[in-house]
Amino acid sequence: MSAPSSSDSFLLKTTEELLYLVQHPELYHPELLAEAGRELRRRGATVPRPAQPEAAPELNEYEQPAASSVVRWWPAAAIGAAVLGLGWWGLRDSSGAEATKVKPAEAKPIVLEAVKAKQLPTFEAEAARQVAATRRQLPAADRADTTATGRFARTARRYWLAENAAAYLTAQAEGDSASAVFTGQIDLTLERITWFMKARAYDQHLHPIMEERLNEMQQGLTLRRSSLKTIKSQYELGAEITNAEAAFTEAAEAADISRVVQGLPSQRTPIAGNLAALNGAPKAAPAKEGYTVVQTLPAPRQNQNPLYIIDGEALPSDPSTGEAPAGIRNLPASAFARIVVVKRQTAVKAFGPRAHDGAVIIVTKAAANRGAGTSL
Repeated sequence: MSAPSSSDSFLLKTTEELLYLVQHPELYHPELLAEAGRELRRRGATVPRPAQPEAAPELNEYEQPAASSVVRWWPAAAIGAAVLGLGWWGLRDSSGAEATKVKPAEAKPIVLEAVKAKQLPTFEAEAARQVAATRRQLPAADRADTTATGRFARTARRYWLAENAAAYLTAQAEGDSASAVFTGQIDLTLERITWFMKARAYDQHLHPIMEERLNEMQQGLTLRRSSLKTIKSQYELGAEITNAEAAFTEAAEAADISRVVQGLPSQRTPIAGNLAALNGAPKAAPAKEGYTVVQTLPAPRQNQNPLYIIDGEALPSDPSTGEAPAGIRNLPASAFARIVVVKRQTAVKAFGPRAHDGAVIIVTKAAANRGAGTSL
């Protein structure tokens, strides 16, 4: 006999057995469950729906623990305590303010400290008068050459603008009245000196006396430049500028040159003596006497600018080469009665800082015949 089919086997099962199958779908194949359901419906029994399986919780799902009563109410308690504390502090401040009233700080206006700064004058009016005085010192024949005189006057104007500014700043330094713009004004004055030096770099085809005057001016501004640089350095280092003796010595010599080129007398104080007594002196005097008698004009030396004095008139050497002034170089050797080279220390004592590189004293035969001696 053959085995019954699956549908026939369900006919042999009781209704309770079929319900058990349907109620436990996780234990049986879905086709058996479907056949069991059809058999139950054929018998008129109610087929129960299979229970939905509960979804498994996700691994990353956080299960919120049940909050205790203390955890639920502590934020409210903290807020209440903070409110009470603020209220107590406010009452305390209000009561304390009545007891001790603090006077509010008075708003005072901002006081700006004034910095005294002196403006550097232009010196145009002074320079115009000084140029006119300098021109009057020229020989009439030279002044008749209007072209050369005009060139001379323009260069002299540059000199006086720089000289006046340098003298003005030196007076401030000596009086310890330098302002906050002092170093800037020194730089401006040094530029004026350079302006003059640039004009001297060209051959302007001037007459010898004009060249000698401009050489004196150049020597004066060379001293001014050195003096101002020293004063500026002292000021920037915070040192006492009134103690810059070397700078003030150079400035005094430059000021004396400015007087001479205007035809004013020199303020140097001569020392006693007469070169006429040197007529019988040996040709090579001892070094301790501070001078040497020579037969010819000394050869120029590099970076040496001795002062030349001919028949009592002081003339600067060429600032660039150190040679004697053109007026002296053009004289024949037979015109000289005596030439004396004075060493530095003796020359500075006799003629001031202008003779910082020594001096050359010349007595011409014409002056010697007149009995005119050069006073030391």
